[in-house]
Amino acid sequence: MSRRRSEVTVADLVAAELRRSIVVTMKRLSASSLMPASQGNLSARDGDTGNVVITPHAYPYEDMTPDDLVVLASDGMQIGGRLDPSYDALLHLGVYAARPEVFAVLHTEPPYVNAFGALGRDILPITTTGLKSANGSIPIMPFRHQRDEAFVVEMLEVMGDRHGVVWQNHGLLVVADTVENAAERTIGIEFNAQVMHLAVRVGEPQTLERVGADMIVA
Repeated sequence: MSRRRSEVTVADLVAAELRRSIVVTMKRLSASSLMPASQGNLSARDGDTGNVVITPHAYPYEDMTPDDLVVLASDGMQIGGRLDPSYDALLHLGVYAARPEVFAVLHTEPPYVNAFGALGRDILPITTTGLKSANGSIPIMPFRHQRDEAFVVEMLEVMGDRHGVVWQNHGLLVVADTVENAAERTIGIEFNAQVMHLAVRVGEPQTLERVGADMIVA
């Protein structure tokens, strides 16, 4: 992916409310222990231009402002912002290219999700919250060190039409139609993983079916 810093400001390219929602969401998730330090990343796709606004690489969330975000064209060219984009930008762009219904991509490192990821064990929908948040089970993608096109292809294949996928030994990636929904799905998936952690200590939990997930009222 070609990248360059730009003199064009983020405010020139992205609506203020979208930029604000990204920063507010990342501060909220960071404070809730879903991401250590400056780990994790969040992006949103502008429905009018197709441009993607994404959090910068290794930037502390407590200090982040909307002006610190980075704007990428759909081909990965940096067209706005003074900082470098997240190193996972290629993965975000790959999701947007493959799934036109997605307008937000969020990567976090929730501890219970990561525990099942390290075990290579899919996170089953054993709560209504988990089923709604994930659209089924959350599959585990085998560990890959290199973030490249092959990673993107495998990730999309493993995820299918679900709302998320776990990168083994790394973290969770969730997709949604809005930034706020991406955050809520992440929280719901981590809650479901915590309940599953408790349940499997005493038995085999009953899972919920994917069919009818849209009929469940959380």
